[in-house]
Amino acid sequence: MATKRIRLPGPPPTEGSGSTPLTIEFLVEQPFLATREHARFVEFAEACAHYRYIGVCHGRPGVGKTRSAREFSSFPDLGEYAALRPIAALLGEKVARCRAVFYTVSVSNTPKTIDAVLGLNLIKLGYARLTVAGGSQDEITHDAARIACPLVIVDEADRCRTPK
Repeated sequence: MATKRIRLPGPPPTEGSGSTPLTIEFLVEQPFLATREHARFVEFAEACAHYRYIGVCHGRPGVGKTRSAREFSSFPDLGEYAALRPIAALLGEKVARCRAVFYTVSVSNTPKTIDAVLGLNLIKLGYARLTVAGGSQDEITHDAARIACPLVIVDEADRCRTPK
């Protein structure tokens, strides 16, 4: 991820003072480039979704595993969505494009928190997907909503280990 530097206004540093001008760095989201490795990831993820396999994608840091997973999943922000409520048109389009739940495990976690957060995202996406597909929320059950998502991608899965 690239950064953009902005120099803050103020007097320039004096010669020989050893100080540098104040700058702020902002992260700048770069456009996604689909590479051969991303195509391989998509093929892998689609196979995992189709056959309901557990797959592990591993490799050196910085090669694009997380970025490929985010791009593949197209997981929308469901923070404002409440299950069993009408879906806004824009959110409905995002849900229709979504192919997986993308979840990044927090640094400090417990199995209970992982289950709660991941379960909530699965339920919300499941209700949203079934509502978009069927147009009605009347016959959607909790169990149907929980399995409506074809794939769950867990980023930083090594954080799922419990401390020793």
